[in-house]
Amino acid sequence: MQGIDFRVGETIEESVSNDNFYLHEHNSYEILFFLEGDSKFVIEGKDYFLEPGDIVIIRSHEMHRVYHNSNTRYRRVILHVRPEFFTNHNCSDYEAQFLNSQAGIGNRIKSNLTRSSGLYNAFMRLKEYSGDYTLVEEPVVQSIIMEILYLINRIHRFSTPDVRGNQVEKIIAYINKHYTEDIDLQILEDNFFTSKHYLCRIFRKATGLTIHDYIQRKRLTKVKELRSEGKSISEAAMLAGFCDYSSFYRAHKKITGQSPKESF
Repeated sequence: MQGIDFRVGETIEESVSNDNFYLHEHNSYEILFFLEGDSKFVIEGKDYFLEPGDIVIIRSHEMHRVYHNSNTRYRRVILHVRPEFFTNHNCSDYEAQFLNSQAGIGNRIKSNLTRSSGLYNAFMRLKEYSGDYTLVEEPVVQSIIMEILYLINRIHRFSTPDVRGNQVEKIIAYINKHYTEDIDLQILEDNFFTSKHYLCRIFRKATGLTIHDYIQRKRLTKVKELRSEGKSISEAAMLAGFCDYSSFYRAHKKITGQSPKESF
């Protein structure tokens, strides 16, 4: 990782395929500066259709992915900031925008606002002063990152999702509310009056994950949260919705590639 409590870089992909993108989450905060492409960003089931210059804010543990409408060139800058950055750099107030918003709400700053707020120019200076993101430990680079966080924290006009109330968004909202309970495809079929086959198909197309995988990932995220509060691994797994430790172990190993003891 570049630096201790953040990393930044620009990615250019001449041709993209949605096969390589799926819903995931981070412990860190992610700031995506969209430069080029034919893409939308999906956060907690809500769609944001992107235009060059847009900035997307992904908070800790928000499930998200990019979805490409075509295989045209895709270019973006991604800045990951760990929560400890704010303490290490004595700027705890700048974290408020990442802590005080409902999951999946207020995640995009539209391009006209990125320019008028100074965010666009700040990202341009970040690229210049870091030597195309190679000299990230320079004090001036860390100062610009603090400036970006400061400017984001001043913005109160985050845009709403472009598509509201679609079927997948409703499924995700239901799962997010009930994933710690006993939940399966039959329960979803009964609640949405739609066949399991259809639900699975539209969910996989929109998220890149099966419904089962999404539920497991939400539960694993909850385990991490409960562990940070001092719960034992076994207790956290039960509270997160796993029926027993062995099912938690299998899910953790499959998704992370590590045993729980290696991760916690």
